[in-house]
Amino acid sequence: MALGNKLQQYSRTRPSPERKRVNVDLKNDIALTLDIPDFGVSQQLASHSLMSVLLSHAAFKSSLVPQAQFDDGFYEECTAEVNTINLFFPDIESDTIRICFTAWLAFICAVDDILEKMLPAEQESALLDCIHIINSDISHGLSIPPSTVGAKEAAIQGMARTFHSHCSRYLSVHSAQAFFRAITVVFEAHLDEIRFLAGHLSNDFTTYMGIRSRTIALSPFFEVIKSEYLPHDTFKGTTTMWDDLQHAVSCAAGLQNDLIGLARDLENGERLNAVMVLLPTLSDGDIQHTNRDALSQAVTLVAAEHNRSVSRAFECAGQVIMSSAEGLASESIVAVAQVARNILLLCETHLKWCASAKRYRVDDGGKPWIKTGRQHQSNMIPASPPPSEPDSLLGSHPEEGQQLVCSQGIFHGLPVYEPPARRMTAIVTGATGVSGYSMVKLLASSPNWERIYCLSSRPPPDNFFADLEEGAGRVEHLAVDFLSDPDVIAQALSRVPHVDHIFYFSYMQPAPKGDVLDLWANPDELATVNATMFTNFITALEQTPQLVPQRFLLQTGSKHYAFYLGPAANPAFESDPRVPLARNFYYEQEDALAAYCRRTSSLTSYTIARPSYIIGAVRDGTLNHLVGFGVYASVQAFLGLPLHFPGDYRAWDREQVQSSAELNARFEEWLALRPETAGEAFNIHDGQSFTWGRLWPALASWYGVDWTPPETDESKYRTVTLPYEKTPRGFSPQLTLRSTFSLLEWSLQPEVEQAWRTLAARHALVLDPFDDRYRARIFSFSDSAVIGDAPMTISVRKAREFGFFGTCDSYRSIYDSMRELARLKLIVGPQGGFEGDVVCGK
Repeated sequence: MALGNKLQQYSRTRPSPERKRVNVDLKNDIALTLDIPDFGVSQQLASHSLMSVLLSHAAFKSSLVPQAQFDDGFYEECTAEVNTINLFFPDIESDTIRICFTAWLAFICAVDDILEKMLPAEQESALLDCIHIINSDISHGLSIPPSTVGAKEAAIQGMARTFHSHCSRYLSVHSAQAFFRAITVVFEAHLDEIRFLAGHLSNDFTTYMGIRSRTIALSPFFEVIKSEYLPHDTFKGTTTMWDDLQHAVSCAAGLQNDLIGLARDLENGERLNAVMVLLPTLSDGDIQHTNRDALSQAVTLVAAEHNRSVSRAFECAGQVIMSSAEGLASESIVAVAQVARNILLLCETHLKWCASAKRYRVDDGGKPWIKTGRQHQSNMIPASPPPSEPDSLLGSHPEEGQQLVCSQGIFHGLPVYEPPARRMTAIVTGATGVSGYSMVKLLASSPNWERIYCLSSRPPPDNFFADLEEGAGRVEHLAVDFLSDPDVIAQALSRVPHVDHIFYFSYMQPAPKGDVLDLWANPDELATVNATMFTNFITALEQTPQLVPQRFLLQTGSKHYAFYLGPAANPAFESDPRVPLARNFYYEQEDALAAYCRRTSSLTSYTIARPSYIIGAVRDGTLNHLVGFGVYASVQAFLGLPLHFPGDYRAWDREQVQSSAELNARFEEWLALRPETAGEAFNIHDGQSFTWGRLWPALASWYGVDWTPPETDESKYRTVTLPYEKTPRGFSPQLTLRSTFSLLEWSLQPEVEQAWRTLAARHALVLDPFDDRYRARIFSFSDSAVIGDAPMTISVRKAREFGFFGTCDSYRSIYDSMRELARLKLIVGPQGGFEGDVVCGK
């Protein structure tokens, strides 16, 4: 062959990876789907510099194996080894590093070939000799303690000396020391392998993976890359994170070898394979008569463990990058990111090598990893393994396709998380509102979150920290007005040293002026103030270089679908087109967020959550439809009057959905921790239908009063037609709203206000809903809920497909929230207990 004509070079087309699923068809009609970080590595024309690497490697191999025949086969083998290193590390351009990496690949393969022909005692002796030689200082000689050795052991000793001498010429002292220390760990793992096969170590998956992650022999590569490309000060406080990243990638690569080489190992009776280690637990210990179902199950479990290792590698890479950013110069931060990605890249390139070397067919796309009938991609760095996978093989696991869920209070089907590798830090904006504070309480109650920074324009109310109980010590409040100049916001953010996830709930409602439609009557004013707040925050975030989150969770809402402008597609799907009838700041926020994430070079990914009417209670949350209902019910009870329903029978019977703030928070935490949800939008509600016709009798029973259904006398109704000629769905007549009165009008009656004054004094209430600052906001919002919308249901099929099954009883959630509003001294609370099945007949 013409020397060098088969050299191959590779490059990656993406600066940051996307999650990708690759289908692998094995023999025995067994297929698996593996998850990898996809950097888009592809073959390029080889550069002339590779010839010097090839020539140096050929010279090394001739010394390594003196008896080798220098024919075409020899040079083809040398070329293949150079090409393998080029594939593994397409970003490495240093010839000296390529030379040493190729030498390590050839050396460890040659040693493995000889060890396979030796008895266990001989193997152990040869490995100990290798460890001694590799750890010897070349300036002091490489003597081996006198012993009688066979030809094979002598050959390994000679190889070790040749390899040590060769690499010491090319690497700096510091890099050589790191390289050889890591190689020692590999040989120590081979010693453990011998003990594992002899039954001296536990024959379980955990023990096996502890060995396999070292014998895959990738750590020497990683140590040299870190030594050569990272300033020494970058390791401060991050050594464990680097180790975790290298371990996760090594586990993934080891399992790739085991899965791709399974057919060969089955034929050869090889025991050192993850599938073979699992089979006894699935076949009653009889590997010789393993049935295909047990084999398929073992393959599925090992593939799931591989995918979990890749998820951990993604997460660890992100943690290294984010943690190293603090206090480093910009060029050091870039170096950290490049090295972390070079290590993560092995998950992709090693699989390409395995599939090529073993001549198995590998196809991109196809069957999804999670059996939902969908494919999902993510460019984010995940925080924890998806709960819909089997639990880790290193512990107990549910059957394939199952996940662990739990119930907490009125909430059911909640996800169960594995502890993260590192406790996380969050920023929560709008932290004193219903949604924001629900998220703060949730994160503060979980040991998985180390620090929660709460941002709001108003100071926290008295109960803010007290209600967090033991979690309060991990929460810090920062007073920030997002209508301020971004420089001012950035100055406040500079107090936050690091962030993993941002949860954005900030919202400002311009003061309504009076009628049912007024709450959303000025879309330009509403959009301007909220879009400005959001872009100011994003701008300030970009001025704070240490704050580059893994995930940015933005909560918008069902106004995305423009039900308030008339009939829309019902139920609403996340894929529904935007409605251009009026300016909608949700669209502007989503576009600004997507652009920001692109500017981070995909270090940050985003997810959108869209709840419906939100159920919850906070001290400062007057934009809450339950406050108006509580005031109305308690005053009517005080006056001895029934609860009249302001709308017509269409409003009474209209099926819709409610979104409990606590369930929303649990869903949004889950979204932030799931890799598959990056770049996606999700509706969320309580998981059941809701009607005002069911709530009204229940509300009356809670306050001990009678109730009346909608008015049947048509002459008593006044009508309002929505102002847009075209409807959001583009067809059908525009909606006409009908009511006999409004809660805002009711609040203007003198006897109503006087009754409230008496109740407020009796119950020491702190809210005056009749104050001109609050009246229109409180009662207009309640009116808009019962009168002012078209039929409105948002579908949660997408959340279910992705694996979130949380649900709760909306009526019970409303009852509990009204009790909480009473505890906070905002309303008079329900006097009766909750009865789940209130009779709605008269």
